[in-house]
Amino acid sequence: MTPRLSILALTGAFALTACSVEPVASEAPPRLVQIGEVQALSGQTNHEFVGRVEARLSVDMAFQVGGQLAELPLNEGQRIAQGDLVAQLDLEDFRRAEREARVQLQQARNDLDRQRTLHERGIASQAALDNAQTNYDLRAVALETARRNLGYATLEAPFDGLVSRRLVDNFTIVSPGQPVVRIQDVGELRVSIPVSEDMIATFDRSNLRTLQATFSFLPGQTFDLEPRELVSEPDAASRTYRAIAALPADLPANILPGMTASVTAEFERTSAESATVRVPVSAVSERPDGSRAVWVYDADTGTVSSRTVETNGLQGAHVILTGGAEAGTPIVTAGVSSLHEGMRVRPLSESEPLDLPR
Repeated sequence: MTPRLSILALTGAFALTACSVEPVASEAPPRLVQIGEVQALSGQTNHEFVGRVEARLSVDMAFQVGGQLAELPLNEGQRIAQGDLVAQLDLEDFRRAEREARVQLQQARNDLDRQRTLHERGIASQAALDNAQTNYDLRAVALETARRNLGYATLEAPFDGLVSRRLVDNFTIVSPGQPVVRIQDVGELRVSIPVSEDMIATFDRSNLRTLQATFSFLPGQTFDLEPRELVSEPDAASRTYRAIAALPADLPANILPGMTASVTAEFERTSAESATVRVPVSAVSERPDGSRAVWVYDADTGTVSSRTVETNGLQGAHVILTGGAEAGTPIVTAGVSSLHEGMRVRPLSESEPLDLPR
């Protein structure tokens, strides 16, 4: 082979070799993710409720006898003292009935005395004396009834309270038992707190540390509540239970029954509850089999791995974990749907936007 041909052959071989070398693919950059830590729960837990102010006692006042109203001096919202006049019927008919019963009783007494005298003389029979005695007893009962009805025609306040509603107008003819005025005992105002099924046991335990109420129209003022009772029968519509707590006695006068109160309850955690942790809702993903997991970040390798966790409800914007992760464990808190096992990631700095996959 001539030198010229050898050079051409070598040149062609090098050219073929160069063409057969494949380019090395560039590695994808780490995905930017937001990193946080599994948080330990504090020794206390707070729960927020919306309560409603109630009177300790609310009574619809009604007459035990019927008649026409003659006195209805109270106005709605008026405060009254025990013994104050609430309402009164026209007393004329009741007074007349009482006078008639008194006269008839006197006549029966005179007849009884006369029959006794005649019986002692042997003129009147025992049967006549017995009839006179029976008539006297009946007239005595009639007088007692007339006097009682006269008293029933006047309604007085059974306690210091507040007139919440006038249920009829004055001069109305009312029937026995028909409500006339609603009076509330505001000597102790209470807050009715709706409690869900999962919270009812907590309210019943002795780990309630504080219970406080605030009102939107009284900014900066907090009122301590004293637990009173727990209604064991749920509401038919909402299926919630009622916890009743008393407001302090020295309340501002503008706090009235029916108002809305924001209630904060602070509970001491039990030993079992203290072992739980929480993570943001965005950090928890659900697998196809229904189990839940978080993505744990390994700072040494810059990768993430999936870890199964056990959840137990929500606390605001956080999920309570009862197993699978310990406090302080670094986890991905946003963008978990785009991750896969062993994926390289880079923690997001405060100045960088999080580019979530679309």
